[in-house]
Amino acid sequence: MTPKFSLETIPLHSTASNATFEIDVWRYHHPDATKTVYLQAGIHGIELTGIPVVHEFMKEIEAQQLVYNFICVPLSNPMGLDSQIMGVQTGYNNLHTNQQNCWNWNRIGNLKDEPSQEGHWIKTLLDLSAPADIVLDLHTAGVETTPHIYFHESEKEHVTGLGIPHLLSWKVPSDSFSDTNFQRGKVALTFELSSSRSVHGERVKESLIYLRRFFGMLPKVDGSRVWNTEKQLKKWYSPAGGILCWHKDAGDAVREGEVIATLYTRKGSLDLESPYTGVLLLKNPIHAPHERQELAKFLVE
Repeated sequence: MTPKFSLETIPLHSTASNATFEIDVWRYHHPDATKTVYLQAGIHGIELTGIPVVHEFMKEIEAQQLVYNFICVPLSNPMGLDSQIMGVQTGYNNLHTNQQNCWNWNRIGNLKDEPSQEGHWIKTLLDLSAPADIVLDLHTAGVETTPHIYFHESEKEHVTGLGIPHLLSWKVPSDSFSDTNFQRGKVALTFELSSSRSVHGERVKESLIYLRRFFGMLPKVDGSRVWNTEKQLKKWYSPAGGILCWHKDAGDAVREGEVIATLYTRKGSLDLESPYTGVLLLKNPIHAPHERQELAKFLVE
């Protein structure tokens, strides 16, 4: 019998008006599989590209009859996706029941035993991923980014050859979903596929190629560069309030002292020079920054 996906729907949370938030879990069992993969997207409600990527890749799993067991959660955070202000996605933190602390949805693995909404939700995801040997968590980043992967330094063999430009190695785990699963003994990777808050067909196609290479459906390629997250990932902050005009794209090489943006303030314009030599990894989704607001992240030589 040809393996096909089966669907389970798990209720998460109900609002005062009795609207219900649910997670759809798609499971695929291959009779010859020796490994189980947990594939999810949308843990941040503003990070959208991974959701259609999972839906499209599930079609390929069935068509190719991949010899793995799969647990797929295309939309892992319906509360985050539902967080909007005047039509703009804001689901990075929990605004539904926690407006004061505003927990980052992807930094709460430590809350799995708490009886809060966040605790119940993250425990649900960790219970779903418990049977997996491999955990792939699909994210996006910033208003503009170049694709990258976060991985523990021991997992380099799993991230090389996928065609993703930048591989960010870490040593000390956080409380993120992927890091929590790594501490449970799994191969656990965070894919940053594209910019957040929008979905483009080309990014979806590109992301599917990364997954095909990961699962051996396409040959591996060279060209990725490994960076040390603790030492080489740097943040950059605005020196004043104003309107930001960029002169560089995410993924571009930059030199220290090179003018990469202009900040238009009440007192006139400021040329903003790169504080580093390296790569502009991502731009934060801010066009009118306050003084000392984070503008971007760099990978530093």
